[in-house]
Amino acid sequence: MRPPLLPPHDETWTLPDGYQARGSWFAPEQPPRGLLLYLHGIQSHGGWYRHSASLLARQGHVVLQPDRRGSGLNERDRGDVAGPQVWLDDLSALIEWAGTRFGPLPVGLVGVSWGGKLAAAYALAHPERVAGLLLIAPGIFPGVSVPLHERLRIAATWAAGGRTRFEIPLSDPGLFTGNPDGQRFVAEDPHRLTHATARFLVHSTRLDRQVRRARPGALTAVQASLLLASDDRIIDNAATRRWATRCGLRDITELDAGHTLEFETDPSAFLARVTAFGRAFPSRPG
Repeated sequence: MRPPLLPPHDETWTLPDGYQARGSWFAPEQPPRGLLLYLHGIQSHGGWYRHSASLLARQGHVVLQPDRRGSGLNERDRGDVAGPQVWLDDLSALIEWAGTRFGPLPVGLVGVSWGGKLAAAYALAHPERVAGLLLIAPGIFPGVSVPLHERLRIAATWAAGGRTRFEIPLSDPGLFTGNPDGQRFVAEDPHRLTHATARFLVHSTRLDRQVRRARPGALTAVQASLLLASDDRIIDNAATRRWATRCGLRDITELDAGHTLEFETDPSAFLARVTAFGRAFPSRPG
């Protein structure tokens, strides 16, 4: 919603199965000291978070903002995925692309909402590749669920291939922010993903379970931070905090904000936490 402080570079990446994924990236003005993949939520896309991404670039990092396949600027297979491993493989491909383009750099993940779940899943699956992790209201424990009658329909269509689309239960822009300007931005965004296939929703739930099963202390070796929003109506903060503590996160902050912290009327507290993460990365906790 807020403009970036640096010009973004538009990009199209070829993913492992040939899918052409669009997005953008920011480069620092000095030689980069880190690579950050900034992952958006289930309905959003990279364009929502360009301001905070540009702040991280000013901290010295290359920041990639890929639109998830089937979302944002990506019209092919809208709201669909063949399986949860596809999402993880896509991230590996993006990291490899950046390594070829910018050389070897420490890798960090910044994940907002649904993207926070994906970032956590990748860090748990590939701890040797991830040096830093910033989870912003991550969607590991959703506080909003698909109604029972819709879950029954999803289960019925799953057996037939799971390509039927269902509304994502986040149609009210007020769930994202209490800021009227932010609500208007969400409501009028032509690239917002409003529907997803049954198999997307099933695989998303499987990813939830995978992340929730993380062993105690699983993220201790990663420079990991968690930001929560006190007025979040999309995420279960208490369950998320318990999970993060069990996984070994020591930097947990709850700000007075709605779910999409960047859309607050005054996002200065959120942006200060983001830039603090950018300054500290890629140092590891002692």
